[in-house]
Amino acid sequence: MIKLVNPQIGEEEREAVNAVLDSKYLAEGPVAREFEKEFAEYLGTKHVIVTSNGTTALHVALEATGVKPGDEVITTAFTFIASSNSILFNGAIPIFADIDPETYNIDPEKVEEKITKKTKAIMPVHIFGNPCDMKALKDISEDHNLLLIEDACQAHGAKYDGKYIGTFGDANCFSFYASKNLVFGEGGAIATDNDELKELIDSIRNHGRPPKGGYHHNIIGYNYRTNNISAAIGLAQLKKLPQMLETRKRNASILIKELDGLEGFSLQKTPEKGEHCWYIAVGRTDKDDLPVSKIIEELKTNDIPSRQIYAIPSYEQPAYTNINNYYHWSKFITFPDYSKVKLPITERIGKTHFEIPINPLVTEEDMYKITAVLKKIFA
Repeated sequence: MIKLVNPQIGEEEREAVNAVLDSKYLAEGPVAREFEKEFAEYLGTKHVIVTSNGTTALHVALEATGVKPGDEVITTAFTFIASSNSILFNGAIPIFADIDPETYNIDPEKVEEKITKKTKAIMPVHIFGNPCDMKALKDISEDHNLLLIEDACQAHGAKYDGKYIGTFGDANCFSFYASKNLVFGEGGAIATDNDELKELIDSIRNHGRPPKGGYHHNIIGYNYRTNNISAAIGLAQLKKLPQMLETRKRNASILIKELDGLEGFSLQKTPEKGEHCWYIAVGRTDKDDLPVSKIIEELKTNDIPSRQIYAIPSYEQPAYTNINNYYHWSKFITFPDYSKVKLPITERIGKTHFEIPINPLVTEEDMYKITAVLKKIFA
């Protein structure tokens, strides 16, 4: 049976979890430290600090880098709502810039148009594992003296110009949710090359404790730690990651080859110098008489699961259109009237995209079945 989400879990993960259970050291400890070390080596960065999930990683990264209430952070609305919510947690203001019509990532030109005196940071999201134009975004951040915070929660193994995504910004965040390229079940991490920032992040996510821990608390912090059981799964997954990425790449290459030139159909494009890690494969319909709902229905009829993902931009969610009437920070900060935000490309891609199964347990035979069905649908 073809599945959209199907984590590749085997004996390696079971043995790793059982070893933690046998040790009785269930809370965050040596296994989590080993994961941090090995993931940092994989990325080629100095430090990795694990967190409870990708959302808390983003929250801590923004707070630790100095994003304050009233600051503006430019990001995308074509993503999971956690990206912009993490900005709000700090009392900062999400400012949404439109996306590129082919890569679906934030458009650097649109980012530059949104910069004001209040802008503190740019937070690109590498959507579906497709790397953003990091040269352009890094140049903009440096030219305007802005922080660059990567949301790499969907981009484990993606690269830009030969360098891993999650190593370009001041602080860079990952999620290890159960659907991701590398899973904990629930988990997250922040990567940085900054020694002082690493210490601050570690303290904020651990109740404001100093490096030695204990019952001294120098700052206000949170309990955003992970645990050794989750980290053990992550360690086993990290060893498999290169192979799993190769399988995703193989599946994507079948889609690209078989569906090239199919009228009315488009796949997400990878930018020049980019290397997609294919967390999710997304198709798009450019036919007015072939709505996404019909495509998804036809795929499901053929036992191929599909769905729209970010059909509603973050700024159109009721949580945002009504934010000044209920959110606790609105007593001190006036947020934009998000009901008036219009980003035409974000809205068009939201209405016309659909997911195609591509995870490592989807076989080559499955992929050829999927492409054959899509050819019939778009004929």
